[in-house]
Amino acid sequence: MRIIIVDDHTLLRSGLAAVAKLESDIEVVGEASNGLEAIELFRRLRPDIVVMDVTMPVMGGLEASSSILEEFPDAKILVMTQHEEQSFLDAILELDIAGCIGKRAAGEEFVSALRAVERGEFYLHPALARIALRSQRRNVVEPWETLTPREREILQEIVAGKKNAQIARDLYLSAKTVEWHRSNLMSKLDTHSVAELVSYAIAHNLAQDGGAEPIDRL
Repeated sequence: MRIIIVDDHTLLRSGLAAVAKLESDIEVVGEASNGLEAIELFRRLRPDIVVMDVTMPVMGGLEASSSILEEFPDAKILVMTQHEEQSFLDAILELDIAGCIGKRAAGEEFVSALRAVERGEFYLHPALARIALRSQRRNVVEPWETLTPREREILQEIVAGKKNAQIARDLYLSAKTVEWHRSNLMSKLDTHSVAELVSYAIAHNLAQDGGAEPIDRL
C-alpha cells in the first residue's frame, strides 16, 4: 500500500510515517505540507491512498481533494480533521472521499482506517459518525409531521368513531371534502383501512387535540 501524507505540521507527518513503517505492507512514498504540493505529488507518484489534512496554508485539504478527484476520479483520499463541527463534516462528506479520521485519534486508528479504505470501504471516525447520524435524524421527517392542522382535526374525528357525514356536519364541510381528506390521510400515513389509520394515530399520540387554532378553511 503506497501512501502520501499531507499536513503542514512536520511532527504529525513524522508520527504518522513512523506508525506506517511498523506495518510491513505500508510504504510512505511522499509527504507534502499543503494542498498544492499534494496535487503535484499525486500526479507524480500516483499513490494508492492520500492522507489529507483539512486546514493548511496555500491550499486547504478540501480544495486539493476536489482537484485531485476531478482529475483522478478513482483516487482514494483519507481526510484528517481536528474540527468536529457539523459544518466541516458536511463540507467533507460532499466530496467523494474514501474516509475521514479525527486528528486526535489519528495515531490509534490510522492503520485501521488505511486498511478499510484499501478494501474499498468508507471509513468514518466514530465521533464524526455520531455527528453525521444526529444530523441525519434531524433531517428525517416522520409522515405524521407532514399532516396539516385540518388533517389532524379530521383524524381525531375518525379516531372518535365518527362517519364521514357526521364529521362533515361537525366541521361544516362537504362529505366529499371529508372523504378526500380521509383518503389523503391514509396515503400519507401508509395505512390501508380505517382500523390501521386509527391504530397509527393512537400509536403516535395523534388522537388527542394538539392545540391547533380554529380553522376557517381547508
